[in-house]
Amino acid sequence: MVNAGRRSKCCFTCRQRRVKCDLRKPGCQRCSETGRPCPGYPEAWDIMLRVQNTYAADRVQTRVEKASAKRREQDRREASVAVPRGVHIAAEVYSWHYFYNDYSINSGIPFFSIIPKLYTTSSSACFQEALQSVTLASLARQLHQSELMVRARWHYGKAIQALNIVLNDSALIADDSVLAALFLFSLFEMIVLESFETMLSDASLQCYIHFRGAFTLLRWRAERGRGTQLDKHVFDLLCYICLMSLFVNHGSNDAKWSTLEESMRPWMHGPFLESTLRRAVNFKRHVRAQVTTADRHPSTTGVMRLIDDGIAISEALEAAATSVKSSSNPDLPPHQQPMAFNNMFEVSTKATEAIARSLYRTVRYDVIESLLSLRPFVSGDDGRTIDGFGYQYCLSERPIILEQLYREIDGVLSPDSTRYIMEGKTGMAYRGFGMFFPMVVLLFSSLVGEDKKAWLQEKLRFVGETTGFGLATWAAGKINSLRAS
Repeated sequence: MVNAGRRSKCCFTCRQRRVKCDLRKPGCQRCSETGRPCPGYPEAWDIMLRVQNTYAADRVQTRVEKASAKRREQDRREASVAVPRGVHIAAEVYSWHYFYNDYSINSGIPFFSIIPKLYTTSSSACFQEALQSVTLASLARQLHQSELMVRARWHYGKAIQALNIVLNDSALIADDSVLAALFLFSLFEMIVLESFETMLSDASLQCYIHFRGAFTLLRWRAERGRGTQLDKHVFDLLCYICLMSLFVNHGSNDAKWSTLEESMRPWMHGPFLESTLRRAVNFKRHVRAQVTTADRHPSTTGVMRLIDDGIAISEALEAAATSVKSSSNPDLPPHQQPMAFNNMFEVSTKATEAIARSLYRTVRYDVIESLLSLRPFVSGDDGRTIDGFGYQYCLSERPIILEQLYREIDGVLSPDSTRYIMEGKTGMAYRGFGMFFPMVVLLFSSLVGEDKKAWLQEKLRFVGETTGFGLATWAAGKINSLRAS
């Protein structure tokens, strides 16, 4: 056998022949018997070196095996408690998280509350792409990232393509997600707002073209008996925007509200405004007709009656504002929560309570402004003084209402204020959305001082920057252009 371990001490010939050597010196007996000269034996140092090399190799191998076993044990222990590697989250998913926190949680606005359910249950490409465009646009404005805005516009284009396909299919167009997508298109335009006046696509309605599209689809669904609870939520939201545009717009154009009435009248059964707000709308129209009529000398009796009606409406609006109370149990289902302002808000939190209260008072402020516009038409021929027609009432109530609005805005939108309604860090977007019209009233009122207007501008910028609501940023800059003119 070949010695595969220790170095052989045989002479070189016996080792080559693989026979046993007697190790005699100076030459072995086996070589002598076979008549071969014995070549001799390996040097002692060579044998020692072989032994040392083998010992060293054994030690190294032992150390390697110990180190490997230790490393395997360490890896086993770390694997049981290791922190998972970072997971890549798509921008679309990340932006939806922001949007959900900003608009949906405790918003009190039924349409925004139903969006999460549609997000998880609807497979409509039109709705999914529209929602992604809105959430990405909102996040892009918050983080000031142009790449996200490019991505948002790409999703917006995909949503429009999907909408064109849906509009040619009567089965697909009846799906709830299409109606929701049409309003999301309008919300997208309000978020990416760059120039409000130049982007109004529908000149007669003074709004984006998708706004009218939502009206048209609501009517189409109602005429075919396809209406659902979503239709009511969308209609309430559109009604709210049109109504507040009527009272906050100090011009003579009430195109949005008129269009809503004309569109809805054929299929709406019963009034779609609560009685106090309906009276306020009618009063405003009667005052406008009185102020703009060619007859500059109307009967004092008619004006008196109009003023008395206005004062009564003003008091009714204040009573409605005062009666708004949030639910004692915010965890109740939405349909069991108290509603306010034409069923627009579920008053489940103190923030929504303050928003609804402010909206009633915003309408009330416009009613009082309309009352003041009637003063030139009161002659006092019957012996009653001008003050008797509500002039002093208007002068005393206007600053009270403005101060009430200021305090409510401060409580809803100022995290550093002692009045701030603390309900977590979520929901700033819906707070800004709900308080937008009250802020505009204060911002453009001649009774509000420059310090408060500067404060309001800062609040609008704050809402625009922290939530991506571009309409707030536009309103903050609008006052500067008015001052310059």
